[in-house]
Amino acid sequence: MSDTLAKFWLFATHWTKLDTFDNEDELNDELELLQRQSLPTKVRTMKNKEGKEELVLYVKQADRDYARYCTGWRPGGMM
Repeated sequence: MSDTLAKFWLFATHWTKLDTFDNEDELNDELELLQRQSLPTKVRTMKNKEGKEELVLYVKQADRDYARYCTGWRPGGMM
């Protein structure tokens, strides 16, 4: 599936990007917090602008603000 098509599908089905991670340990910590609250999540592996692979965490649009609250997310990076 092309990257553009995947992004469109995620947008059309109300998934929004919450955060990106360089390794699975950081991602697993966030997933654990979100799954305790029964929030729906999706994870995608993508290449960033430098060509390195990164893990992208998505949540349903309606749950985005609550997910940010649960994980302590702040604009510009984690606390």
